[in-house]
Amino acid sequence: MELQFIAPTVIELILLALVVVLVIVIIGLMIKVRKSNAALSELQSLVTRRTDDMDVQIRDFGHQQNEAQTRSLVVTRHLQALQEKQDDFENQIRELKLQDPSLRLYKRAAELVKQGASMQEVMEACDIPRAEAEMLFMVHKQSSSQ
Repeated sequence: MELQFIAPTVIELILLALVVVLVIVIIGLMIKVRKSNAALSELQSLVTRRTDDMDVQIRDFGHQQNEAQTRSLVVTRHLQALQEKQDDFENQIRELKLQDPSLRLYKRAAELVKQGASMQEVMEACDIPRAEAEMLFMVHKQSSSQ
């Protein structure tokens, strides 16, 4: 019977050893779970910060895009205004090219007469004959006397 008395003690020791091993494994697992939870919490915090940073960057890029669009509209309006002015200048140049060159000389001569230039000055500046210069002076005298 001695064996019967020793046998339960060995079984009890084995069970006790298994319980101790299980407790150690459970404690080890609990430590790993706590470390994993702490790491997970840090990662979650990092993701939140990076998400917030990205939101700020997205807003900034949106503002920059709006500013670029506004500038583009302003530049487009300025270009349209410049194009209109260029078109006006081209029309004026076309009109000037179509004018008779001698007509421009007579207009210049009439201006000189109005400004009080002498007959000789008008003839030399506009390259017109004396008879035409005299006619301009007579026309100018008639229009100024009326």
